[in-house]
Amino acid sequence: MSEEKINETNVEETNDANTEEVNEETSSKTEHIHEMPEHKEDEKIDAMKKEKKKSKKEKLKEELDEMTDKYTRLFAEFQNFRSRNEKEKLQNYELGERTIIEKLLPIVDNFERGIEALSEEELKSPVGEGMKLIYKQLTDTLKEMGVEEIEAEGKEFDPELHNAVMHEENDEYEENVIIEVLQKGYKFHDKVIRHSLVKVAN
Repeated sequence: MSEEKINETNVEETNDANTEEVNEETSSKTEHIHEMPEHKEDEKIDAMKKEKKKSKKEKLKEELDEMTDKYTRLFAEFQNFRSRNEKEKLQNYELGERTIIEKLLPIVDNFERGIEALSEEELKSPVGEGMKLIYKQLTDTLKEMGVEEIEAEGKEFDPELHNAVMHEENDEYEENVIIEVLQKGYKFHDKVIRHSLVKVAN
């Protein structure tokens, strides 16, 4: 084979090889170009999914906060209702107790007058002993219920506790001092349910 033909053959092979390389490079670039929009679309879809997931999470949190707020308000209202109910029950109970006590106090007064009217000998008799026993049971029961006698004799007159029905000139006592209790006064749970009827020194 002549040298010229050999050279022509080498040139053709070289051109073919270069053509193939160019075609492959072009094909690769084309594929890459086609792949890029698809990749960006996937990213966009992922972003939308994340945003949707985030939005759903925020919505659930808002609903949870709203439910928590409603529960807190409802619980507070229930606590207030229960407190009011308990307070009303206590007030009604104390009112009932007070009514009973006010009706018992005149009976206590009569027992005291009856015992004071008995002689020493009569006090030792079965009747006298029976009266003293009943009187003690009655006063002990009142104490257990929260009733206490108001101190009066020898104390300074207090219009919040005492009711002055008599005044007397008496040099043995200072002015405005109680010298005699005509009827005992009582407190119920630190509240006056009956003022003491007293005689006060001028």
